[in-house]
Amino acid sequence: MDEKRKGELALAAVKINIRKELAIRDIANVKRNIGNIVKEPEMVAARAKSEELLEFNKSLLEEIFEEQMKAI
Repeated sequence: MDEKRKGELALAAVKINIRKELAIRDIANVKRNIGNIVKEPEMVAARAKSEELLEFNKSLLEEIFEEQMKAI
C-alpha cells in the first residue's frame, strides 16, 4: 500500500472518530488538546507545529459539520 492511500485511510478514520466522539462542548478544549497532542512522540517525529494541527482540525471540523448539516 502506498503512502497516499495510507493517508486517505488515516484521514477517513480521523473524520469518523471526530464525528462520533466530539461534542459541541468539547470545541472549547481543542487548542489545549492540540497543545498536548503536539508533544506526543509521533508528532515530535513529524515535526508538527500546533498551528498546523489547529488548522488541520478546524478544516476537519468544518467538513464534518457541513456533512452533518446536509443530513438535516
